[in-house]
Amino acid sequence: MKNFGVILLLFVFHSSAKAEKGVVVNILPDKLILSADCEVQANLQRLQSQPENFSVLYICKNSDNGKYFLDFRLNNIDLVANFKRRSTDVVVNKSKFKSYIFYELMAKGSNGKQSKFVSYCTKELCLDLVGEYEKSIKASITSQLQK
Repeated sequence: MKNFGVILLLFVFHSSAKAEKGVVVNILPDKLILSADCEVQANLQRLQSQPENFSVLYICKNSDNGKYFLDFRLNNIDLVANFKRRSTDVVVNKSKFKSYIFYELMAKGSNGKQSKFVSYCTKELCLDLVGEYEKSIKASITSQLQK
């Protein structure tokens, strides 16, 4: 079943650049339009060696040239548990948003560094938003999720 999910993720993945709108991504049940500053990366070697960890990653720049990441992955990893194993203090807010489960995590590592993480998950797929993203980025994604 995992292999089918990975194949589905690859075939469903479709993006095209449009100068006036940005990058159109059709992976989730909803179509997302991302900033034109986003670059896509997909590690196809990982697909062969670790198909359960395959994802399609977008690396984007915020208004201050900081980086944030949009990771489209199969919903087969418990990221909350992973954060709790690696962090000393984790706050998780989980809620239902349309057909998605929405997670918002704030974690403080053993080095004292604070990190934030947002995830929109369906039964099959998740979109993880991490890094130096601005509130407007999260708001833009949320406003585009209609189903």
